[in-house]
Amino acid sequence: MEHPYPVVIDLSKKQVAVIGGGHVAVRKVKGLLAAHANVTVISPQIDAAIDQNAVTWKAKKFEPADIKEMDMIIICTSDSAVNRMVVAATTHFQLVNDASDKSRSNFYNVARVESPDLLLTVSTKGASPSKAKLIKNKLKEWLNQNDWFNGKES
Repeated sequence: MEHPYPVVIDLSKKQVAVIGGGHVAVRKVKGLLAAHANVTVISPQIDAAIDQNAVTWKAKKFEPADIKEMDMIIICTSDSAVNRMVVAATTHFQLVNDASDKSRSNFYNVARVESPDLLLTVSTKGASPSKAKLIKNKLKEWLNQNDWFNGKES
């Protein structure tokens, strides 16, 4: 993605598929649920840290029909053949993120710092999630030193 356009998306009425049920999926699902997305996890197994009462779990291997009605697809498997198959099954109307290969993604996740009235994001354009997390933590530390970040403007 050479020319990204940053946005904040309301996912509360969107159908989001997470392909895979491991530790990467855990992080993605938690963030999606916090955003009130309607999450479907497609994976033969699911990590115990994923709240099965909060998601729809299709306990199976991925099939193209699984994502036909999805608005967003996040691919979190370690199987590159499955990941390629998921990307091939998407349409140009769907947002797709392949956590294993940014070249097969049309959006990236961002690190975020949030207060009740402020949202700041950090992106390395998919190059280094660990670097984005480091910058996010430094930014959060700096902002917490300022009363206005916590809603106490001076």
